[in-house]
Amino acid sequence: MSEETATTSRTSNPSDRSDSDLVLLRKEVIEARNLVIKNDNLLKNLHAELKLMGRKHDEQEKRHWMTSVTAYVAFAVIASMGAFAYAEAEVRSAREEATQNETRAKQLSTEAEKTLKDQTARKDASEKAVRVFDMLGSEKEGPGLNQAMSQAVHLDRTLISSLEARAIDDRAAGMKTRIAEGALERGQRAFRQQDWHTASTELGRYTELTPKVEEPLVWFHLGNARTQTKEFAGAIQPLESYLKAVSSTKTSQYAGFLLGSAYEETGNFGKARDAYEHAAALYPGSEFAPMIRNKLRRLPTAQQQAAPAAPAAAKR
Repeated sequence: MSEETATTSRTSNPSDRSDSDLVLLRKEVIEARNLVIKNDNLLKNLHAELKLMGRKHDEQEKRHWMTSVTAYVAFAVIASMGAFAYAEAEVRSAREEATQNETRAKQLSTEAEKTLKDQTARKDASEKAVRVFDMLGSEKEGPGLNQAMSQAVHLDRTLISSLEARAIDDRAAGMKTRIAEGALERGQRAFRQQDWHTASTELGRYTELTPKVEEPLVWFHLGNARTQTKEFAGAIQPLESYLKAVSSTKTSQYAGFLLGSAYEETGNFGKARDAYEHAAALYPGSEFAPMIRNKLRRLPTAQQQAAPAAPAAAKR
């Protein structure tokens, strides 16, 4: 009933209905405008947020780019440092290897030079050994053979083979024996001919070349020849060697006489007296005994020898 009344009233009053519609329309317009304003504000806020998000995205991209650039630079620096360190290590290793190779090359060069020198020295020594061997077989007795013998003695055996050294030694020994025998023959012949200088030279050479003189008489002949040529110092050793081998013959007595004379001439009066006394005691009645006793009488005594020394000491 009320609805009917309202309907009736709206129908019955058109002006009131228009006003009401106008109010409603105005209200709707206001609401629509408010909604538009609100939407506009929302759009503005959304736009602002989008711009803020864009700036943040740009900043993030910029930071990402900077980080990437920094990481790349850092990687490049680290890689460069690593490459430099590796290159430096390689260079140092190459230098050390080069130094070692240089040292080794110098050592090898020194060894090669030494080997070459040794080979040259061995070659020269071998050639010299061949020449000496040929000279020992071809040279006749004289300066050439003496030179060959000297070279054979002084040849460096460390630079030649044992076979070469043995061949030279064998031939040198043979030639030495031949030379010694020739010297002995000439010396004995000269002694018989009383050629004292030749006898002294040749017999002396024989005793030098012969390691062991088997014939004692050679020593007596040598000592006698040197006494005759007034080589008194050189006569002592041969005469002593003879008396050691033969001590109880008349020749030994004469050798003792000669030995005493050699000692006397060299100023050794004590040994001269011993030699004279020993010789005199061997054969007191021999033809040499008076000469020996005469020598003993004229030989200065120890007191006489000391007398000239006393004034000399006083003068000092």
